Amino acid sequence: MKKRILALFLAGVMTFTMASAEAFATTPGELTTDTETEEMIPEKENAADTAEDVSLGDGNTGAAEEMFSDMSEPLELPEELAPRMVPEETKPEEETELPEDWAPPVGGMEQPKVIELPEGAADSLDTVDLTENADGELLYRSKVLGSQQYSSPWDIYSSNYIYNRLNENERTFWDALDIVSLKYLTGTWNAQLLLKDEDGNYYGPGEMIVYERLGISKERMSELFMLFTYSNPQYYFLGEGALLGTSNTGEGFMVPVIYEAFANGTARAAETARVKAQIDAMEAQIAAGTTELEKIQIAHDLIIRKVMYDHGINLDNPEASQTQNPYHQSAYSVFATDYTVCAGYTKAFTLLVNGAGIDAISVTSYNHAWNLVSINDSWYQIDCTWDDMDGEYGRDLMYGYFNRSTAMITGALDQQGSHRMEAYYNGMVPVCTQDSGATADSIGSYVTPTAQTAAPVITQQYTDDKVAVTLTSATPGAEIYYTIDSAVPSSSATRCFYYRGTFTAKPDTVINAVAVCDTLWDSGITTARAETKTYTVKFDTGGGSKVSAQQVTAGKKVKKPSNPKRKKYTFEGWYTSKKYKTKWDFSKKVTKNMTLYAKWKKVSVKKVTISKVTNVSGKKMKVTLKKVSGAKGYEIRYATNSKMKSSRRVTATSTGKTIKNLKKGKTYYVQARAYKKDSRGNKVYGSWSKKKTVAIQK
Repeated sequence: MKKRILALFLAGVMTFTMASAEAFATTPGELTTDTETEEMIPEKENAADTAEDVSLGDGNTGAAEEMFSDMSEPLELPEELAPRMVPEETKPEEETELPEDWAPPVGGMEQPKVIELPEGAADSLDTVDLTENADGELLYRSKVLGSQQYSSPWDIYSSNYIYNRLNENERTFWDALDIVSLKYLTGTWNAQLLLKDEDGNYYGPGEMIVYERLGISKERMSELFMLFTYSNPQYYFLGEGALLGTSNTGEGFMVPVIYEAFANGTARAAETARVKAQIDAMEAQIAAGTTELEKIQIAHDLIIRKVMYDHGINLDNPEASQTQNPYHQSAYSVFATDYTVCAGYTKAFTLLVNGAGIDAISVTSYNHAWNLVSINDSWYQIDCTWDDMDGEYGRDLMYGYFNRSTAMITGALDQQGSHRMEAYYNGMVPVCTQDSGATADSIGSYVTPTAQTAAPVITQQYTDDKVAVTLTSATPGAEIYYTIDSAVPSSSATRCFYYRGTFTAKPDTVINAVAVCDTLWDSGITTARAETKTYTVKFDTGGGSKVSAQQVTAGKKVKKPSNPKRKKYTFEGWYTSKKYKTKWDFSKKVTKNMTLYAKWKKVSVKKVTISKVTNVSGKKMKVTLKKVSGAKGYEIRYATNSKMKSSRRVTATSTGKTIKNLKKGKTYYVQARAYKKDSRGNKVYGSWSKKKTVAIQK
């Protein structure tokens, strides 16, 4: 279910009326075909007179009869699902059968072109800015693209379902495409003419995306580009392929093609405004729906009544094509012209329904495009193209392909395998097990879940300096989506991660997770903060000054504290036990609670010996001491009496000291002692030496 706030919703209660084709007729402009718009678009009820008759040859011609006769009743659900759901009532309508030979159009979906650029093309292009993250991986700079942040108001029209299931490098490539495309959607940059050949002119942005730098092959790049354009129909100006080349570093790069008509920035801005006005007008009518189902039906009907299928397209022989406009692979063909093919129907539906706050996805087969849409948190398949009758058999539209199961749309309702998705959709789209049982005249019946998917359980286990996170749901078959930036997770509405197995998160990361399961309501959101185990490191100072304990994250290092202080002791370091056998290495990681013990050494100072005391000219004496190991200095005292009363004291930092200002004719008694400093920085003295005498005669 969408969590979007729609700026498009109109205040007040609106009365829904289905608009005719004229209500959304194209305003003639630069980008219409040579035929005047009024002449080009016939009335829908008369379309059968002008539309080309399409025959499928060996197609399943019995599917139409089965659709319009045997399907008036909804399909029976598996017995085990019945208790979960309550049917919604729909108004029965009078059935109108179609001829058995009715066949829908196929072959309108064009595979993206891959066009090689000449050597040296990279010289004129900038590279989308790359940066390197802490793990050394190259990532495209995409600060505007958070896991759920919208890059712009236009992003409400996109689907994130496939994006959420990509790996990191593929998501990075996708983000780079988004950055470049958004720049040209919201700005007036001129596209560059990058190639001219016999097929025409090829324009593209001035930036290249070096996909090989991300470890993406050319084949996978082409698939991702296809998925991107169908998931982001708001970028209507993107053409039918990509230009490829080799960068100056020898790596493959791509540049998305921009339709020539949209290359000029000013002209493109005008067309963007015209497209947006048409979108807003249609969204206003969709907003009149009071339920998801009503809004989906309105979007379905609006698109079908707005356009006609362009039967002039011939992708097998482009030269023989007599298409009504060149934009049939873009949603532009729906919003700004009145002819399109399956690609246009599909992209327009994705855009409008997502814009209305309902999840929708575009998917393709080898020759066709259609949609998946979410109703009551379960998914259905829907094909607007094949529901558009264009006035054939006296009707504008039908509902035979409205909200069908995968089994039905690829089985009894299929034609030539047109609804069998390309292989690269495997594991990328939701299951569609429910079927509306819709018929030509009825949208069928639906079920409302009576149970909810079990909310994810977040389990954490610390490993090294990260947290291993495991997500589980008690609901069998549930899928889990999560974010790691406090954002709201969902399967499609927001950018997040699809859970594939245990992942690592940094400490303090906020993890949000939601579980989804077909036929059930989505779960509530489970939130947890990634926590690591912490250990307490205590410091026993053994009589010294106090040192506070530290809380240390497992696998981290304890910070070495300032040395404690103790009177008449020196600090010898921190040890792991009171036996002081192992000194703690502060470069080691903490792996448990522990106490470190301060080792002390009592300050001991030996008695100094005075080697000699001599009279020096000028009423001075020089005292010479024998060095005491470890002493920081010496204190010398002298007096004229042997009891050392009223003695004077001087300090020496070496073993020689000259004392001045003595009295001539006097005899002086001299003593000395060494000192060291304790852990507080205070002096600790040794004993006084024996006295020496000296007579001052000169």
